[in-house]
Amino acid sequence: MKRKALVLVITLAIFASLLVRVQSAKSVSNTIVVPDDYLQIQEAIDAANEGDTIFVKKGYYVENPVIDKSVSLVGEDRDTTVIDVTAGMKVERDNVTVTGLTIFDGHDGILVGASSCNISGNKIKQATHGIVVFGNNNHITRNVFESIGLSSAIQLNFAYENIVKNNYIESCVEGIQIWQNSNNNTITENTIRNCKNTAVNFQHSNNNKLIGNNITNSGLGTSIYGSNNNSICKNNYVNNTFQFSANEWYYLTWGNPRSINIISENYWSDYNGTDSNGDGVGDVPYVIDEYNMDPYPLMKPVAIPVSPEPTPIAEPSPTPTSSPEPNKSPEPTFTPEPTATPTEEPQQPEQDLTAGAILAATSIAVFLGLLFYFIKKRKR
Repeated sequence: MKRKALVLVITLAIFASLLVRVQSAKSVSNTIVVPDDYLQIQEAIDAANEGDTIFVKKGYYVENPVIDKSVSLVGEDRDTTVIDVTAGMKVERDNVTVTGLTIFDGHDGILVGASSCNISGNKIKQATHGIVVFGNNNHITRNVFESIGLSSAIQLNFAYENIVKNNYIESCVEGIQIWQNSNNNTITENTIRNCKNTAVNFQHSNNNKLIGNNITNSGLGTSIYGSNNNSICKNNYVNNTFQFSANEWYYLTWGNPRSINIISENYWSDYNGTDSNGDGVGDVPYVIDEYNMDPYPLMKPVAIPVSPEPTPIAEPSPTPTSSPEPNKSPEPTFTPEPTATPTEEPQQPEQDLTAGAILAATSIAVFLGLLFYFIKKRKR
């Protein structure tokens, strides 16, 4: 009987050990270095496992990366790790981090078609769109945008509960667009300057928060069209040609009701009211039009940090000959062999999960079978 009990203990110990190994293998993440391990960023993404970090050294890369795995793409230095895109970078998987890169040129700087991603600490310059988001619960933070040529620096489309914070937007056609049923988003502590058209544009989007932003020297500070219950509070509107507009005449011709939003406690540089009791709030409302006003205009600007501090973005060289090293800027039509390849085939997370489930089920079945066997033997 003791011998049988010992066999049972050993069997269970073996299965427990296998389970621990599988779980440990699943939790390990690796770092792939570009161009040391792979010359191109896309090659590194293709070789990566879920949870890996792709570290991109300083250099000039000509490609359009598609991130279809939950990985972190990290540039060595924001100003000198440059990706010259034509179509743009695409994020197609949830839980992706992109940070420390300059994205240059392209139709879309970064297209985020996923959720729970962190796009932070990048520069995007001379693209048609800066960052376009189709997804939920993303963090778009601490990015710098310059000279976004035909559309907005940041655009939310059918996007919910995203946080757009601490971005610096300079000299773009439009700043931030909250479009097409993009609801419950928070736009805060951004600096938006010198936009040709509109700094912040709401269209058919509700229940968003525009709080604590610097909106200055643009053609139009904020525009509202077919959007309701948005909170527009504690922003600085300084020297915009038109501070605010809710021109919805075409929207109203279709029988739609006029938009109603919360506009309160903003600073307006063209406010001419007084503050007789010295509480920092104007005695009379700031009138936008006959339907919209700020009932509590502030007498002084709100203290809003400018983050990240903008720095000059060096023009990337149009040719790969100026890269720090020749292998850092492969021609887009040529894919060289990687300088190093993994010694083992990468394990797929789905396979790890399946193996773990099979082992767990097997160990339980063996345990129950042996337990039932010994109980039955004992009764005899």
